Amino acid sequence: MVLRTHLTITKILHIYHISFTYAIFISDFILITSNMMILGGRSLQLVYALLIFLYMQTSIGFNSTTGDYEIRCIESERQALLAFKQSLVDEYGRLSSWGSEEEKKECCKWEGVQCSNTTGHVTVLELSQLRGNLSPSLFELYHLTYLNLSRNDFNLSPVPKSIGSLNKLQHLVLCFCNLSGSLPSQLANLTSLQSLDLRYNKFDIKNLEWLSPLSYLQFLDLGGNDLSKVNNSWLEVINKLPRLNILYLYGCNLPYVLPQSIPMINTSTLLAVLDLSSNNLSASTFQWLSKFNKSLVSLKLSDNSFQGLIPENLSYMTSLETLDLNDNQFEGGIPKSFGNLCKLRSLHLSNNNLDEMLPELIGNLSGCQRLSLEGLYLDENKIKGPLPDMIKNFSSLRWLSLYNNQLNGTVPKSIGLLSKLESLEISSNSLNGMITESHFSTLSKLRGLDMSFNSLSFNFGRDWIPPFQLDEIELASCKLGPEFPRWLKTQRNFSNLDISGNGISGGIPKWFWNLSSRAFHVNLSSNHLYGALPNLSTTKFADSFSLGIDLSKNKLEGPFPVFPINVTYINLSENTFSGSISSLCTITSGNLVFLDVSHNQLTGKLPDCLMRWTSLVILNLANNHLFGKIPSSIGYLSRLESLGLQNNNFSGEIPRALGNCSALQFLDLNYNSFSGIIPAWIGERLSSLTFLLLGSNNFNGDIPLQLCWLTNIALLDLSNNNLSGSIPWCIQNLTALAQKKNSTDDHSFLVRINASIRCEGSYSDRASVMWKGMERDYGNGNLKNLRIIDLSSNKLTGKIPVQISVLLELLQLNLSRNQLTGWIPSNIGQMRQLESLDLSQNQLSGHLPWSMSQLNFLSTLNLSHNNFSGRIPISAQMQSFSASAFVGNPSLCGLPLTPTCPEDEKSKSKSTDSGGKDNQEDRSEFWKSFKLGMELGVAIGFVEVLAMKFYHPWKHLCFLLFNNVRVRLSKLKDRLYLFVAAVGLLVREHVSDWEES
Repeated sequence: MVLRTHLTITKILHIYHISFTYAIFISDFILITSNMMILGGRSLQLVYALLIFLYMQTSIGFNSTTGDYEIRCIESERQALLAFKQSLVDEYGRLSSWGSEEEKKECCKWEGVQCSNTTGHVTVLELSQLRGNLSPSLFELYHLTYLNLSRNDFNLSPVPKSIGSLNKLQHLVLCFCNLSGSLPSQLANLTSLQSLDLRYNKFDIKNLEWLSPLSYLQFLDLGGNDLSKVNNSWLEVINKLPRLNILYLYGCNLPYVLPQSIPMINTSTLLAVLDLSSNNLSASTFQWLSKFNKSLVSLKLSDNSFQGLIPENLSYMTSLETLDLNDNQFEGGIPKSFGNLCKLRSLHLSNNNLDEMLPELIGNLSGCQRLSLEGLYLDENKIKGPLPDMIKNFSSLRWLSLYNNQLNGTVPKSIGLLSKLESLEISSNSLNGMITESHFSTLSKLRGLDMSFNSLSFNFGRDWIPPFQLDEIELASCKLGPEFPRWLKTQRNFSNLDISGNGISGGIPKWFWNLSSRAFHVNLSSNHLYGALPNLSTTKFADSFSLGIDLSKNKLEGPFPVFPINVTYINLSENTFSGSISSLCTITSGNLVFLDVSHNQLTGKLPDCLMRWTSLVILNLANNHLFGKIPSSIGYLSRLESLGLQNNNFSGEIPRALGNCSALQFLDLNYNSFSGIIPAWIGERLSSLTFLLLGSNNFNGDIPLQLCWLTNIALLDLSNNNLSGSIPWCIQNLTALAQKKNSTDDHSFLVRINASIRCEGSYSDRASVMWKGMERDYGNGNLKNLRIIDLSSNKLTGKIPVQISVLLELLQLNLSRNQLTGWIPSNIGQMRQLESLDLSQNQLSGHLPWSMSQLNFLSTLNLSHNNFSGRIPISAQMQSFSASAFVGNPSLCGLPLTPTCPEDEKSKSKSTDSGGKDNQEDRSEFWKSFKLGMELGVAIGFVEVLAMKFYHPWKHLCFLLFNNVRVRLSKLKDRLYLFVAAVGLLVREHVSDWEES
C-alpha cells in the first residue's frame, strides 16, 4: 500500500512538472508569435517550424503502454557517445548495451550513462576496462557534471584541448588511463571542478598554472606523475586554491623545497589531508608545512630524503590524527613534544635509523595522546632495549609493529592487558624467554600475531583455548614443538600460517587440513614432520580462493599428493615423496606460479599438461629420478624465469618449444642424458639468460656462435660433454663477464587472484657448481656472486682465443681435459679478478706469460700435463702453488718445480769466469758517473746561490731557470727509466719465443 501511494505521488508530481513545462512552452509560443507578426507570414512560418522542432527535441516523453513518463536521449549527445564508442576496443562487452537499434535511441539507459531527470542531457559518464583513444567527440557532452574514465587504456593518447568545453563538470577522474603528453591549458576553463583525479598517467607536466582558476577545487590527486619540471611553483599554485581540502602529490618526483620559494599562505586554507610521500623533499619542507598547523588531520611524508632528528615543529600540528614518516633517514628518537598531539591516532616511523632505547621512546608518547593512539609502527629501525611494561598505559592501542629492530629481553605479560590490540608484530629481534597463556589473557580482538625469528619458547596447556581467532599466524623459527600445537585446532579463520623451523615432530594431524577455507598460505617447512599427505583436493583448504603450501625440508613420504585445482604455490622439496607426478595435471586454474619438488625420489615422465600453468614462474624438478623427453607443452610457459631439471635421467634433444620461454634467466640441465647439438636458438631467443648449465650430458658438435649473444651470462657450464671445434672468438661479447654488472638469482612473482587475494613471493636459484676443484651447492642468494666459464672435459681443439682476456670480471676459467693447442694469451694478466684457472690436460705449449704474475687473487691453479716450457713467472702468488700445479710439462722450470733453470747454470758459469774484471769495470763506471753528477750538481747550485745573493734583479729569473732545469732533468730521468724497463720486459717476454722459432 505504501509502495502504491509512493508511485501515485511520483506520477502526480511528474504530470504536474510536464503540465508546467507545456504551459511555459505555449506561453512562449504565443509571446514570440505576437512579437514576430511584423516580420510577415514567411517569418511566422519559420518561427512556427522552429518551435515545432524544439518541441520534437524535448527530452520528455509519455509511454502509453505503462502510463509512465520517461527521459529520452538527446540526439546530438547520442551521436557523440556513438562516436566515442567507435574509438574504443570493448574486450569485456562493457558497451554491449550500446548495440541494438532500439537501445541506441535510449542512450540514457546505456551502461555507464546517466541523464538529467529534467532536461534529458547526459550528466554522468562512468566507464572502465576499455582501450583505444580518448576521442574529442566525448567532450561534446557539454552538460556533463561527472566524468570517470579510470582504469582504461588510452594508448598514450593526449588529453584533447576540447575538454575545456565541459564547463559544468564538477568531478573528473582520469586515473590509471595510460594518458600522456602535456596537459592542455584549457583545463583552466573547468571552473566548476570540485574534484580532479589524474594519478598514475604519463603526463609531461611543465607547469601547474592551469590549476589557479579552479577556485572550487576541494580534492586534487596528481600522484604518480612527474612534476620535476615545475620546480617550486607547485607551492604557489596550491596557495591559490582556497577551498582545497585533500591533496595527493605522492610519487611526483618533487624537488627540494627552497626556503626562499615558500609563499605566504592564505589563512582561509582548509587543507586537511596532504600526501607528499615518495618524492625528493628535504627538511625545508617543514617550514612550509608549519603554516598548516591548525588544519592538517593527515600528513604523509614517507619515502623522501629527510635526515637528522624528527622536527619538533610537527608537534604544533594539534589537529593531526595520522602522521606517516616511514622510509626516511630520521635518527635518534621521538621528540618529547609529541606527547602534546592529543588527537594522534596513527604514528608511522618504520624503516628509519631511530636508535633510541624503546622505554625512553615510548615514554615520550605518554602524554595526552596515549589515550587516543591506535597504531604505532616502529619496525625496521635500530631501536634497542626491552619491551617496557608501560605499554599497558596505551589502552586504545590496536596495531603495534616493532619487528626487525634490536630489542632484547623477555616479552612482558602486561602486553596481554592491551585488550583492544588487533595486530602484534615483534619478529626479527633478539627476544627470548617463555610465552605462556597469560601473555594473551585479554587479547580477544587479536587478528594478527607475528613473533617469528626470536628465541621464544611457547608453553601452552594441551587443552588451552585462546581467546582470539587469528587471521595471520607467523611464528617461524620459534619453539612450538616437539608436539604439533593443539591450540591451532581452535583457529578456523586464518589466511596465513607460518610455523616453519619450530622443531615440530610427528605426523600432521588430520584435523589440520580441515581448519580454514580462507587459507592462502600455509608454511610447515623445516620441521621433523613425517608420514604421507591426504588428498588435498578434498580438504577444507581446497575451498580457498587460492592456496600456497610449503612443506619443504621435512621427512614426508608416500605418493605424490593430489592438489586443489586453485593451488598457486607448491614447495615439497627435500622430502622423500615417490612415484609419478602426473596428478599435477589436475591443477587447471592457471594460477600456479611456483612448483618446487626437487630433492625427492619421484619417477616417471614429465606430464604433457604444462599448457595449463601459463602463470608459472618457478619450476624446479631437480634431483629426482624423472626420465624421458621434455614435452613440447613447455613452450606455453612464457612467464617462466627459472627451470631446474638437473640430476635426473631426461634424454633427447632440447625441445625447440623451450625457445618460447623468453623470460628464462636460469636454465640448469646438468647431469642428465640430453643429446644432439646445443641449439643456436638458445642465444637467439633466450636473451635474458644469466645462468646456463648444460654440463654432464651427451651434447655434441660445435659451440654455437649465437651463445655469444647472451650478454647477461654470469655462469656458463658446458663441461663433460662431447663438444668439438674451437672456442668461439666472439666470447668477448659476454659483457656481463667483461664489465661490472650486477646479476641476480632472485625471482619475484605476483599473481592477483581477485581484488583482495594475490599470491606473491620470492625465490633464489639453486645450483651445484664445480668451484675451485670441488662441487658445491649454491643458493640463498649466493649464486649471483659467481662469474664462471667451464668448458672442461670435451673435445675442443684450436687455440685459446686471445679475446678471452677481455673478460675482466671472470672469477673462474676451466678449459681442462680438452685438446687445445697454442699458447696462453700473453695479456691474461689483465684478468685481475681470476681466482681459479685450470688449463690442465691439453696440448698447450710455449712459455708462461710473465703477466700471470699479476693475477694477485689467484688461489687455485692447474697447468699440469701440457707442453709448456721455460721459466715459471716469478711472483709471490705463482710460487705459492705446489709443484702439482705444473707437473707434466718436462721443459718447464723454476720454483716450485726446480730451484733453477738451465740458462741460470750457464749464466752462473760465465759470471764466475769474468766476474772479477766485470765487477771492477762496473764499480769504476759507477764512481765515474757518481763523481760527474756530484760536480755538476755542486756547480749549478753554487752559480744559483751567487746569482741570487749578489744580483737581485736576477734572483727571480735564476730561481725559475734552475727550477726548470731540475724539473726537466727529473722528467728526463723518469722517461729513460721507463723506456729501459719497457725494453727489458719486452726482450724478456719474447726472447724465449725467438729461440724456439
